[in-house]
Amino acid sequence: CRARRLGSLAAQRLNAPMPLLQHLARACGFLVIRRRHAGAGYIEHPPRTAFDHTLLRCFPSPRALRFIQIGANDGQRADPLLRYIDGCAWSGLMFEPRAINFAALSKRHGNNPRLRLRPCAVDSHAGRRMLYDLDCLAHPSLPDWAHGLGSFNRERILLAAHELGLDEKAIITEEITTMSWTEVWQDFGPHRCDLLVLDTEGHDLPLLHTADLGRHRPRIIHFEHACATPAERLEFCGKLLALGYELSTEGPDTTAWLPA
Repeated sequence: CRARRLGSLAAQRLNAPMPLLQHLARACGFLVIRRRHAGAGYIEHPPRTAFDHTLLRCFPSPRALRFIQIGANDGQRADPLLRYIDGCAWSGLMFEPRAINFAALSKRHGNNPRLRLRPCAVDSHAGRRMLYDLDCLAHPSLPDWAHGLGSFNRERILLAAHELGLDEKAIITEEITTMSWTEVWQDFGPHRCDLLVLDTEGHDLPLLHTADLGRHRPRIIHFEHACATPAERLEFCGKLLALGYELSTEGPDTTAWLPA
């Protein structure tokens, strides 16, 4: 787009035909596209991660996609959707069960009419459940990765505490509300789910096993595999492959997508 503006200015000064200047710009290594081209949005959001590259592979344009995000945290920290939600007018459901994180999430996205924020977790059934996390307010010097480790598994939080030189007194407990997948899909509505994104600190694979993926078939599924055993990863990846998904991994995360 920048080259097109430069070409337009040069055309006015040199009285040269626009196609010739576009050809010259391309020969010099510039990418010349029209602003109304379907892929122009990616010029302003160039891929940085495997997740971003999967978006480019699956959707000609990143605009107006619909998503479900489970474990949204504060809507900013390590969030793969952040750069797209506002810039590309995405719409969807965002789930965050911890009260302190949900308050931050609401402050960031609460005025966005395209987003529906839910102060709860997703589980195999609706009800109440205990969630464990580190008390970051009492330990403000904790590294960034230690914020938002909320998990149903207390042993995992205890392991993280020991890694940080803390004892079990640093663990806090919060009783939270849970929704079932049936309620999630009903809440989302009849639209196709373009992206299903999870970060639930060790609960991603158990959740996805019960998500009825064969019926709803999100175009992209992005989840954390780092907390699963190799056998659990292989089993679930086999299930995704059987459903027609292709897979990519980067660090602790896996991205699965349905080819066109």
